[in-house]
Amino acid sequence: MASAIQSPLERLGRRLRTRLSPSTGQRPGRPTDPTWTVQRKLPMSPATLTALEELAARFSSDQRQVSPMQVAALLVEEKAEAFAKSLRQDASAVTES
Repeated sequence: MASAIQSPLERLGRRLRTRLSPSTGQRPGRPTDPTWTVQRKLPMSPATLTALEELAARFSSDQRQVSPMQVAALLVEEKAEAFAKSLRQDASAVTES
């Protein structure tokens, strides 16, 4: 029986599986999140790339390959949204004081 409490790694894997959907057409490519429409280069250290590669390998299967940059995109998106929400709450608290 699986534990009801998931590790952060398990939650990340579940979010990736939920968010990434296969493309359509005669030659569907790597699954992606259809809301990701902007592409930018993201500089990082070799150690960070290695960590992303390890995560991508762990979340990949024969049916669904996950790229290191897909892992990075999800992590950046979720953390940026969390920080933006925190900033809005902080600004709201200061305004109400």
